[in-house]
Amino acid sequence: MTNNPPIALEAYEALAEAYAAKAETKAENGYNEHPAIRSVLGSAQGLRVLDAGCGPGFLSRDLLEGGAASVSAFDLSPAMLRIASERLGDRANLFVADMGEPLPMLDDEGFDLVVASLALDYVRDWSIPLAEFRRVLTARGRLVISVQHPMGSYQWFKPETAFGVHYCEASWRGFTSEPVIVPDYYRSFEEIINPILAAGFSLQGLHETRPIEALKAKNPRKYAQGMTHPTFMVIDARLG
Repeated sequence: MTNNPPIALEAYEALAEAYAAKAETKAENGYNEHPAIRSVLGSAQGLRVLDAGCGPGFLSRDLLEGGAASVSAFDLSPAMLRIASERLGDRANLFVADMGEPLPMLDDEGFDLVVASLALDYVRDWSIPLAEFRRVLTARGRLVISVQHPMGSYQWFKPETAFGVHYCEASWRGFTSEPVIVPDYYRSFEEIINPILAAGFSLQGLHETRPIEALKAKNPRKYAQGMTHPTFMVIDARLG
């Protein structure tokens, strides 16, 4: 067991229903990160996929509809998992787990692809999940993750320094009538890339996300902001 308790469980339990209902129409999610990570992923046809930090099951749904051979998905939040179960039914193997802890329920080399959409940001010590992702991937397995862009994250959280890893909190006002305080970690570029390399992955691509064109008509201000101020990154890595 680690000494780092999950920081965002309470917040996501409170946000689950509203997040599941609204995220796909939000500028940051449905018009930016969602299309960006799906573009990097490409085809999942015939792949065995682990969706780490699956939330309400948006990405698992799309992977299955895109031809994935199987999807296993977990999240820390039981409320999120209940919604994912309603969305996915028996098409996916769903279970509650903490990404900051080992995953003994998963077999070695049981997956061709591990995806984590905006989930690793809530884990301080990446060595544990990255070691587990390496263990459960096949010899030429692929890891695709999306995280907050350090530049945008630094401007948002305003930590005392741009270097290192820092606990931060944000007030989310776009999902519920009352703001929800969501704990998070700011990470510098080197604290994102170096742990991935240290875990034995080779970097295939780093993609700074931009909103899709459809946001321009829906919300011109958010579109302009997303085109000039980076919000997220998608990292594509492989073993071997």
